[in-house]
Amino acid sequence: MPIRAYEPIQGPCRLCGAGFELMQSAAAAPLTTCPRCGQAVRLKPATAVATPRVSQAPSVSEARSAGFTVLKRTSGGEYEKL
Repeated sequence: MPIRAYEPIQGPCRLCGAGFELMQSAAAAPLTTCPRCGQAVRLKPATAVATPRVSQAPSVSEARSAGFTVLKRTSGGEYEKL
């Protein structure tokens, strides 16, 4: 279920502050009033999320230096360390 962020329309509230987050199903209609104080609220605009871009898979030596154990699958279906 997504977390939706709401903010009061009239300004900060003593109970809610500058807004609140609520876990709701994606099919549920957005709230129009605050469940705590009853003040009118609206959805906050979505914020940007930074995601790293990986142009190529790390090499075996890079994976080892990052602390990963590198395994190779054998013809028998088992794995062995490289």
